[in-house]
Amino acid sequence: MEELKTEQETKKHSGYVALVGRTNVGKSTFLNNILETKVSIVSNKPQTTRKQILGIKTTQKGQIIFFDSPGIHRPYFKLNEKMMKDVHASLLDADIILYFIEIEDRKEDEFALSLFKDLNKPTFLVINKIDKFGKGKILGKIDRFKDIYPWNEIVPISALKGTSIDLLEDLIYKYLPEGEGFYPEEEYTLQTEKFYVSELIREKVLHHADAELPFATTVYVEEMADRGKLMYIRAEIYVEKHSQKKIIVGKQGNFVKLIGKLARKDLEDYFEKQVYVDLFVKIVPNWRNSPAILSQLEG
Repeated sequence: MEELKTEQETKKHSGYVALVGRTNVGKSTFLNNILETKVSIVSNKPQTTRKQILGIKTTQKGQIIFFDSPGIHRPYFKLNEKMMKDVHASLLDADIILYFIEIEDRKEDEFALSLFKDLNKPTFLVINKIDKFGKGKILGKIDRFKDIYPWNEIVPISALKGTSIDLLEDLIYKYLPEGEGFYPEEEYTLQTEKFYVSELIREKVLHHADAELPFATTVYVEEMADRGKLMYIRAEIYVEKHSQKKIIVGKQGNFVKLIGKLARKDLEDYFEKQVYVDLFVKIVPNWRNSPAILSQLEG
């Protein structure tokens, strides 16, 4: 009996988990927290995640491959159409779906639910951002949302504080199929270094640019060169109009200098060496509707 128990305990479970939900519900914060490293940029601006980010966690229990998908929204540009294709791909490829909502959400999102209601896959309702509310509010939210879909699990968490992240991870392993991992143990993401650098720079734009400007901007890393003690990075911030370029450049170049300074700090932590960031602002009209530009930005 003891030998049988040991064999059962050592069986591994591995598979794919889609993180889906509207924008700004904390999917990327959750992914960074559970991986204990930053693989996805975070901001309070809508549509921060623009492409599927793959994060990998390997433990003694097995391997979880997370798809951090763009926020669910109705597409109006080719960029947004591409983002929603990534959402659909994540749902189709996943073994488990984690549907994220905020605790302050008041009603179900019929459009979001319609995307996975016919997939017949284990689906968890993840109620995020519970750290600012008491038990009564949490129980009320569970009661409000428990019957809108046949959830396999309902898990209230705080992605920011790490509350119940371990519980959610244990439940994921419970539903994943038996099997060894798909990627080497040391892997934690498959995104290219060039793409990650562009995202870190774009994150600074998101944090410091106002209103609609973040939607019309993106970052293209034109050159990365390891020069021994120094990593040289040349990148372009794309905007669509002259008025947008004027804002991003800032008075006497102060805004773009701030973006470069803030990005350099994170990049030096990442590369563990001195980094020189050469930033330029370029007007690329209607880049969000250009398949060629969108393909170039894939990194």
